[in-house]
Amino acid sequence: MSFERYLSMGGTGRGTVVGADEGALIELPGWQMRIKISASDTAGAMTLIEARMAGGHTGPAEHIHIGHDEAFFVISGQLKFRVGDSYRTAVSGETVFASRGLAHGFSNPQLEEARYLVALTPSGYEFYFERLARLVRKHGTMPSQEALASLMAEHGTFLATTKE
Repeated sequence: MSFERYLSMGGTGRGTVVGADEGALIELPGWQMRIKISASDTAGAMTLIEARMAGGHTGPAEHIHIGHDEAFFVISGQLKFRVGDSYRTAVSGETVFASRGLAHGFSNPQLEEARYLVALTPSGYEFYFERLARLVRKHGTMPSQEALASLMAEHGTFLATTKE
């Protein structure tokens, strides 16, 4: 049996190796992300981001995506997640999944930095982070809640009702 009969099932024959300090860098106050695998690498199938969040960082406002799913893997430290209506602290080695349409969010209430990977399927949401970082560089601070909500909406993300 050969693999040729499976080629019609998809796959673009793409591959890449990205070094530890490689990938597009996105810097936000207290939060740094590196795009390890991007939409252009996967024909839009997925994005992989390696991130560091400073201790005490409140994270993004709790939100709902309508266009992609997210899977987080905590490399080191701890992150507090909202997934649906519940909250849980994820520690090194644990994985958290939030599908599109589900309210979620995360923060780092600990003193030490947290490192994590997040896979987004399909790709594209990295463009939101790039636009947000440009706004922060331009204005020297995070945008207002109103401006942030507008930018999020342009990328299929909407603020969720806070549970805590």
